[in-house]
Amino acid sequence: MTVDITTQEAQEIAGKIALVFQEVLGATEVPDTGSGFLEIGGDSLTAARAVSLISTRLGVRITVRDLFRERNADSLALVALRRLTA
Repeated sequence: MTVDITTQEAQEIAGKIALVFQEVLGATEVPDTGSGFLEIGGDSLTAARAVSLISTRLGVRITVRDLFRERNADSLALVALRRLTA
């Protein structure tokens, strides 16, 4: 099953993930969903906190490996959506 980031559901999930990025990084603004987590100031410690919050808020397991492999909220949203619909 392929999942398209242009769907409303995927965009909503990406937005929620971007809000988590903002929270764990202490940013004043919500980062663009296409911005790479590491490029906007993330590191391994904030990644661990981010995936914990994402997993809890979305109700789907997301790992640090997923975050580092996918890099941004858009790509991570597709992973989450695939797992939610599996």
